[in-house]
Amino acid sequence: MARRSGKRPYAKPHRRLDMTRLASMPRSEERGERSFRVQHVSSGRKPYTCPGCLSEIPQGTAHVVVWATDQFVSAERMVEGRRHWHASCWHRGLRPA
Repeated sequence: MARRSGKRPYAKPHRRLDMTRLASMPRSEERGERSFRVQHVSSGRKPYTCPGCLSEIPQGTAHVVVWATDQFVSAERMVEGRRHWHASCWHRGLRPA
């Protein structure tokens, strides 16, 4: 029987799962008095306009989808209020123009 190489990663401990890096898992973020849900999208089906820089997010480009989760907003309004942002524009804290 062949002997296993010592270079294989089986002896190393598992890396911790970083939940912020999962593309399909929305997470909560606070911005001032408001709370938002932020979801990373690996590629878009159509082009979108980023509300932060007013530039186009081309089809197939990774970006984030953001919607407000304030306590006085209904579920229908949350869906209508979703916006597609460049990830860098959202993380820099650009305000919608």
